[in-house]
Amino acid sequence: MPTDPDPRPVVAAVDESGSSRDAALWAADLAADWSAPLHLLHVPEGDPQDPPRPAPDWLAELADGARRSGADPVTTEVQPGEVVPTVAGRAVGARMVVLGSYGRGAAAGMLAGSVALGVAGRVACPIAVVRGSASQLPPPRSGPVVVGVDDSPAGSAAVAFAADLAESLGTELLAVHAWTDVVVDPEGVPVRRRESPTELAAEAEEVLDRRLQPVLAAQRRSSVVRRLVEGTPLQVLLDAGRSARVLVVGTRGRTGFTGILTGSTSTALIGFAPCPVIVVHPRATNGERTGETVSGEVSA
Repeated sequence: MPTDPDPRPVVAAVDESGSSRDAALWAADLAADWSAPLHLLHVPEGDPQDPPRPAPDWLAELADGARRSGADPVTTEVQPGEVVPTVAGRAVGARMVVLGSYGRGAAAGMLAGSVALGVAGRVACPIAVVRGSASQLPPPRSGPVVVGVDDSPAGSAAVAFAADLAESLGTELLAVHAWTDVVVDPEGVPVRRRESPTELAAEAEEVLDRRLQPVLAAQRRSSVVRRLVEGTPLQVLLDAGRSARVLVVGTRGRTGFTGILTGSTSTALIGFAPCPVIVVHPRATNGERTGETVSGEVSA
């Protein structure tokens, strides 16, 4: 359902791969739904001081496809340099940055994850990595917006963003929260909690209720489904992603879902989930107009 025009662009970093084309068209659909501009950015190897280059034929064709999907306006840019700092620079003032899972195979997924985490550590807007359930398959066009709920400011931002996204897409919001008796201490060492399973489940229930209260109070048109699951956050999200249209998670959490966004685990989620993954910074929600970069890394 179209919304009021939003001057903040959706920035899609693209290359010649099929997955990049899928990401660009996914971004075009979202930009059209948000009534937001779409900016297609290609970053070939080269000196960042070099001037922008003319758009190659494949990029012009990609822009035409985005316009046919309803995005308007659509702009293109070819800027030599390093991918992460260049994309992060264009993300200032953007509503979202969209990346594809470039190329094929495991190396491609790892690349997408490292780029996404690198960009996410520098910008305040949400970052989306677009992929399907298998190599060369397009991203799903149906299913709920699944959000990993966490007891942290980042978890709150992820829930707010996911609720707005589900509303704009006209689909269900599925809020999931994982609980386990093993947590990671500040030194990164797994430790077993002393509480009983009953106590841990009750604590997790309270977190889920508290995070969903603002969403339920807003009386949105889209339905909200809650799910409490015993298990590791990564596995719970990957399982939920099999029927999802998109997965939404936060950054800089301490427990539950947002705390997993470090190292190989985050790369596995972003690079190999069966659907698009959106990473939301604590400062970024659908309604905020962020125009800044942030320092630091995506971490617990």
